[in-house]
Amino acid sequence: SSGINAEYGVHFWEVKFNKSGSFQGVQEAMDLSGHKSGVYSFAFSGDTRRAVTVSKDGTWRVYNTDVSWHLNEDPKLLVSGEYSTDDTQGTAHVAMSPDGRIVAIATTNNISLYNSDTAEQIDTLIGIHSDSITRLEFSDTGKYIFTCGKDKTVRVWLSRAGMRRDVELWAESLKSATNPSHKERLKTQIAETTARLAELAALC
Repeated sequence: SSGINAEYGVHFWEVKFNKSGSFQGVQEAMDLSGHKSGVYSFAFSGDTRRAVTVSKDGTWRVYNTDVSWHLNEDPKLLVSGEYSTDDTQGTAHVAMSPDGRIVAIATTNNISLYNSDTAEQIDTLIGIHSDSITRLEFSDTGKYIFTCGKDKTVRVWLSRAGMRRDVELWAESLKSATNPSHKERLKTQIAETTARLAELAALC
């Protein structure tokens, strides 16, 4: 369980059940803290080892949540970045790709995507709804981004940022690959994805 509180962070509790499924109680777990103003939204990576928060102070923060909180070990800040608050209209929404590599922040009807290791902005989707975005999520594979808005529509977007990150990782793997078939497969993946990105760029 979790909750966004007034102390510029997110507080987590563990809801405990016994082996028969009966409720035992609630125990404090950990906090995601450090913002200078209230938190709008937060999200986890697929394995819950990373979490991201987005705040009114114009920053977003990624934490390592793979900690022994029952031993009072606090989540560790991995990276902090900034986003534009000019078009927030009072709120911002955040999502994290399942592998924890990409952060997506929605403000009004736009989405900005960031590298969660470097805080670099790597893509933008502008004016993708006719009214404010109310929620966004990555698909289980991270290949798509789902959005819904006040315009009463749900839309699906191909994550170009995820494709670019895949190419970068495959290129790094290629440098150390020794198996010929593995190297050939990596080269094929890089070539096909790069070509697809070029096609998408030509459509914009």
